[in-house]
Amino acid sequence: MTMFWSIGAGLLVAAMLFYILFRDWDEFVHCVKFYFTPDVISLFQGKWDEDMWAELKLLVWLGLSWLTGWLVYINY
Repeated sequence: MTMFWSIGAGLLVAAMLFYILFRDWDEFVHCVKFYFTPDVISLFQGKWDEDMWAELKLLVWLGLSWLTGWLVYINY
């Protein structure tokens, strides 16, 4: 039962943070594309700062969602 609640809490936080961090699905896909683009290529294209911001948003979104599920699982 704890596993059910932890997955549910993680998904709920992921859904709420999705609308806070990403305006729509297109911006999310844009951030994922930046994640898979090497930083050197972004630097030469002049989009290094946009690349870093996109990767940070993905990291925060995934990290907080996972952390919420884990904390619920260990009954914190």
